[in-house]
Amino acid sequence: MVEPPSDSDELTAISGRGLAGEILDLYTGGAFTFWRWTPTTDSLVTHGSLVGESLKDWIMRIHPRDQAAFSEFLDQDWPQAPSFVSIDYRFNANRNGDWIRVRHTGGLPGVGGQTAISGLVEIISPPTRSRTLLERMEGEMIEGESRLKDFFIGAFAMSGASDSEPLLELLRKTLRAETVTLLNLDSRSDITGMITLPGGGHAFRIGDLGGALRKALSPLNGDPSPEVFELDLDAARTDYPWVTAKTVVMPDGNVAAVLCAGFRTARGRSGARRFHHALSLTSSFTASRICRQLEASQRLDLLAQLRQAQRLSSVGRLTGGFARDLNKLLASVQGHLHLLEEAVACRDWEAVAEPLAQIRQSSEQAADFSERLLPTGTPRPMEPKVCDLNRLVERFVTMMRRVLEENLEIRLDLDPSIASVRADESMLRDVLMDLLLNARDAMIAGGIVTIQTSSTTRHSVEKGAAPLPFVCLSVSENGGPTHSDHLPALLESLDLKEIDTNGSGFGRYHVASIIAEHGGRLETCGDAPKPNRLLLLFPANEAKPEARTPVPSSRPPAESLIETHLRGMTILLVEDENAVRKLVRKLLEVLGCNVIEAVSGREALELWPEIRDQVSLVVSDIVMPEGVSGWDLARELHHCHPDLAILLTSGHGDLPQDHGLGGIPRIGFLQKPYGLNTLREQLSALTSSALVP
Repeated sequence: MVEPPSDSDELTAISGRGLAGEILDLYTGGAFTFWRWTPTTDSLVTHGSLVGESLKDWIMRIHPRDQAAFSEFLDQDWPQAPSFVSIDYRFNANRNGDWIRVRHTGGLPGVGGQTAISGLVEIISPPTRSRTLLERMEGEMIEGESRLKDFFIGAFAMSGASDSEPLLELLRKTLRAETVTLLNLDSRSDITGMITLPGGGHAFRIGDLGGALRKALSPLNGDPSPEVFELDLDAARTDYPWVTAKTVVMPDGNVAAVLCAGFRTARGRSGARRFHHALSLTSSFTASRICRQLEASQRLDLLAQLRQAQRLSSVGRLTGGFARDLNKLLASVQGHLHLLEEAVACRDWEAVAEPLAQIRQSSEQAADFSERLLPTGTPRPMEPKVCDLNRLVERFVTMMRRVLEENLEIRLDLDPSIASVRADESMLRDVLMDLLLNARDAMIAGGIVTIQTSSTTRHSVEKGAAPLPFVCLSVSENGGPTHSDHLPALLESLDLKEIDTNGSGFGRYHVASIIAEHGGRLETCGDAPKPNRLLLLFPANEAKPEARTPVPSSRPPAESLIETHLRGMTILLVEDENAVRKLVRKLLEVLGCNVIEAVSGREALELWPEIRDQVSLVVSDIVMPEGVSGWDLARELHHCHPDLAILLTSGHGDLPQDHGLGGIPRIGFLQKPYGLNTLREQLSALTSSALVP
């Protein structure tokens, strides 16, 4: 005989085979018995844990106080009774005097012309709840359906969200798990990261799950299992040793992650088996989210490559104008050098001043032009700040007029009353360069490009909202290229086949993407159907432009104090170019400094133990041979001597923050080429905060 469940047993889904399987589990566990009595033959048939050889034997096992009620139950007018009638009574289940409470449900189905009373005898456990296990299972099923309904509604609402935590929390509540964790895997099934709900804490340690997952996934031989599987962890090492898991399979068939639900008890894990579909659906949504993230990442990478290609293209298209302008400056320098030589040979000292002034002016023009051109072609993270758009346009156009053909005229119509804009100045220069170069390429015979700034408004997407203020930068050409209204739509698509990469479409896509990153809009206008005016709209900013530190054109008033401060200081000069090293040494000596030379970063590190007590400041080039760059040297020396002042110099566009050295007051950067005054100010700023250049 199968022992019936004790009064303390709770309903638990054991089989995981659906409703029929769970009912079979209850039957084999002794939760109910099939009962059938035929009055004409007085024969009793039972199937289950509660048995009786005859009706008399069955009645004798009923509690004496309940026997009369049971007899009335059997003697009622069954044809006139409802389809099913129930009675509760106490029953001796195992003949040892242990009474259990049962619910007897009977009916009168006709079988073979004989009258038979049949039905179920269900054990009520525990008695205080007055419910049979079948009733409780029905309640669990109804409650489970409600949970699944809530899960599906919530999961589909979150299907497009980028954050995983709300979906994981919804799954945890549906499974009634103690924790749900998403484990990201690499191609070797090693864990690369995990997302655990804040409320659940770090339920799983990576070391605990890693080996168990690899063991579970290894039999698949690269074929991801579509089924939910279970893991038994070491209960001594984790709070949730009973794990239900589901792989997150990508469209290419690779396993990208695993969803793991942790339970404190095996019974808790068993109770969640009927909700495995929720785990599978969460896995599908997670795979879709990972795909979206990968697509977004690939799109950003592709956009970065497009921008870099456009920058390099712009540099290439500027090369001719740059070379022409540089040749003019070199011709001026060479000519005045000849005049200087003649004046020196004749000892005509009055005639020396004019050539020297012209040489200085030409070198300053070349240095200014190089400084403005240098950021072009160099990828940088976006660094927006409040800036004056008019001033930026004026400075940039001044440079471009020197490198564009003479038959291309640039006219400015700038509104002085426009608001400031918050933007990355380097990116705005990229935009202007693309537009001007596209106009130049389109107007071979020459023409006029008009750049205009103005204030405007645009309606918000929200109904009833006030119009938003914008600053408009418009570029128009007479006879120049036309612009497509379809540009903004391209920004939302990964399909770049519509971009004409052989023409100016590459540049216009670049422009559109930059404007979008600044929260702006791109519009076209002009005579339809070929608009030739491009409107770049930036959100207006009420803040004042960030102040720029002016570069003094003459020696500052505090110069004597600065020189007094620098005089006698020992400086380590690290420079691999012999001519540059000699020049910088002379400049430092003019300032009264003592100089120790090193021709490479490696030599400087080898010399350092001998000279560190003498050196107050290091001036180092950045790009050097022998595998130790200026960045490497600065990091090493700053690590050992945090108070050591270090001035890094370079003709390239990299900055200290690009190499993990940003925000350190004792590390400065000086762009080559530079003059004596600029060098003096940088050295003073690094060595004494009390002296202001």
